[in-house]
Order: sequence, then C-alpha cells, then structure tokens
Amino acid sequence: MHAKYSRRGVQKSGGTQLKLVMTFTNYGQALLKPMKQQRDEETNYNLYYFSDFERHNAEIAAFHLDRVLGFRRVPPVVGRLVDVVEEIKDVTTDRKLARTFFTSPVGSVCFYGQCSYYCSTEHAVCGRPRLMEASLGVMLPDLSLAPRRTWRSPWRRSYSRSKRAKWETDPDYCSSVKKTPPYNKGTRLLDFMDMVILDFLMST
Repeated sequence: MHAKYSRRGVQKSGGTQLKLVMTFTNYGQALLKPMKQQRDEETNYNLYYFSDFERHNAEIAAFHLDRVLGFRRVPPVVGRLVDVVEEIKDVTTDRKLARTFFTSPVGSVCFYGQCSYYCSTEHAVCGRPRLMEASLGVMLPDLSLAPRRTWRSPWRRSYSRSKRAKWETDPDYCSSVKKTPPYNKGTRLLDFMDMVILDFLMST
C-alpha cells in the first residue's frame, strides 16, 4: 500500500476492536487490521475469550489455511508495512479517528480510534516511528453491486460470563438447526461445518 493509491481511510463501525476501511483510487476497498502485539507474544490462558487482542497475522494465516483446505471462502489477505501518517492520518475523512492520533514520548506516531475494547491511549497502535505492520483483506463489493444476505451463526457465543447459549444447554440442539432454514436444504450446514473446522484449526 502506498499513499498515492489511498483515497481515504475510516474506522469500521461495529466490532470490539480497532479496524479501518481503506479506499483506493480505483475504488477498491480493504479491511486494515494493525499489529497490536509481537508475533511471539503468547496470550494469557486465564483471559476471558473476548479479552484478547485480534492478531493481524491471524487474518493472513486464515487465508492461506483456507487455500490449503480447498475451501476458497476467505477473501485474499496480505501483510503490509503502512506509513501511519501518509496512508492513514493524512487521508482519513473520519473526524473521530483523526482526533485520536498523537506522538509518543519516543517520537512514534500512534492512534487508537473508538471501539468497545482496547481503543484508548494505553492500547494505542504505533508506527516505528511511522511504519506499522498490518494486514489488508480484500472487501466484498458493495451490496448495490453484489447483493447478498447474512445469517447469524446458530452456534454464536452468548458473550456473557453468566448466561449460556442455547447450544451449550440443549443436547438436541443440532437436530433443531437441521430443520431450520436455510440449513434444512442443500449443503449449507455442511459448508458451515467446514468453516467451524477452519476456526478450530486456527485456534489450536
């Protein structure tokens, strides 16, 4: 990625952590996830499951693992060195994001955005002093160009420390899912299981 190819960068709404949508001169878009911790840094196994940082290189690994398994369902993702000033700060049209840029005591350019978790000065992402490693994933075309529908996972987490999801308490839950559209026809449920396997392999 280079500044001359970047038209703008804005923070992606929703989610628990910092992500940016980069738009290029050809109107293509990519989802940028910044490097938040070193590659060899291990997660504390006592942390609750949504208390960990999202790892930018996990996105890259997911793309390659998907290709190895032959699923072909993960959009292309690459790793890049990004100039925090030229390619994000100077091209952003997101005023809320722009207000979170600062220079650290050692001269690194940093920002933290706004999100549910890890968007504060103590969790800022920084260049060294301006270059930052990040993943860039190709985004699907706009809905006006490629209409599609979204279904929530039947096995989604409750994201609660006290409330358990239905699939955690109902031993016959899978049978009810198999009778529920759109999983009651075709190979959709089997395709979904492929992605569950991909997620499991990524977490091991």
